[in-house]
Amino acid sequence: MTVLHHQRSGRALLLVVSAAVALAACGVTSTEDKAGPGSGSAVNIGAIAVDEKARAALPDEMRESGTLDVASELDWPPFSYQDASGKTTGIDVLLVQAIGRKLGLKVNIAGLGADTIIPSVQNGRYDIAVSQLVTTPERLRAVNFVTYVQNTLGIIQHKDYSPKVTPADMCGNTFVGTQGTGPLDFARQYSEKECTAKNKPKMTIHVFDKSAATILAVANKRGVFLTNRAVGEYVASTSDDGLVMGKETIPGSRTVSGIAYSKKHPEVGKAVRAALLSLVSDGTYQKILEKWNVTDQALKASEMRNETGS
Repeated sequence: MTVLHHQRSGRALLLVVSAAVALAACGVTSTEDKAGPGSGSAVNIGAIAVDEKARAALPDEMRESGTLDVASELDWPPFSYQDASGKTTGIDVLLVQAIGRKLGLKVNIAGLGADTIIPSVQNGRYDIAVSQLVTTPERLRAVNFVTYVQNTLGIIQHKDYSPKVTPADMCGNTFVGTQGTGPLDFARQYSEKECTAKNKPKMTIHVFDKSAATILAVANKRGVFLTNRAVGEYVASTSDDGLVMGKETIPGSRTVSGIAYSKKHPEVGKAVRAALLSLVSDGTYQKILEKWNVTDQALKASEMRNETGS
C-alpha cells in the first residue's frame, strides 16, 4: 500500500466539517448504504454483481487473496469520512467499495495521513489509494492513476453577504483563505493574471493559519471563500451558520483526480479501470455522485483513463 502528499481544493473546510467526527485507523467496508446528505437515494453496494472480465484482469495473487487494500484519508467530507454514527462513508469510499464488488474482492480501507498515502502505494503496502488525488506531473512520477472524477472550484459565502460575489466579478472583492491550500494559491494567481494584469482592481485576500478561522471569517461576513464545489455543497447543507455554495464554477479551475496504483502492477490499474467503466454502464457511478449532489463532477467514460506519466 502506498502514500503521496496531495493538495486539495476543499482542504480549508475539512476540519470544520469533521470537528465532530471521530476518526478510526481503519474502516471495513459495508455492503449497504443509507441515504445521506442531499437528495440522493441509497446506493446498494451489496447488489453489485461481479464483472468477470474486470476480475480476470487482476493479478493472480489478488484473486487468490480475495482482498483489495485501500489507502485513504478518512477526514474529508464528502469524499471519505465517518458519519455521525461512526460509519466510514463518502463518494470515494462508496466508489471503491463498488469497484471491489465488481472485482469480487473484499475491500479494506485504511485511514492514513496525507503525506503517506502515495508512498504506501509505491512501497506495495496498499493496492490502491483514493482520496481525491489530483493527477499532477509530480504524482505521476511516483504512481499511476485511473482518472474517475473532475474537480472545480466555486464560491461559498454567507447568505447575507453583500454584495454577492460570482465567478464573473471576483476582481475587487474580498476573499479569505487558509495557508498552504490549493484554493488560496488559485486565488492569488487569479488576482494577478485576471485582475491586476488586465487593469482591474485586485482581489483582497485575508489568509488564516487554521481552517476553523477561515470558515469563521466567512460566517462573520469578512469575505468569501473559494473551495472545491463538492466540499462546499456538503458544508452548506450541514452548516447552521448561514453559508451557501454558489452553483457556478470558477473558469480555469478544473482538475482531474485519480485512483492511484503502483507502476510495478499495471494489471491492477487495468482491472480497476474495467470495474469503473462497468459501474458507469450499470448506473452505480452516477448514483454515488447523485447521493452527494455533485453529478457535475462526473467524468465521461472516454475520460476515465490509465494515466502513467512519463
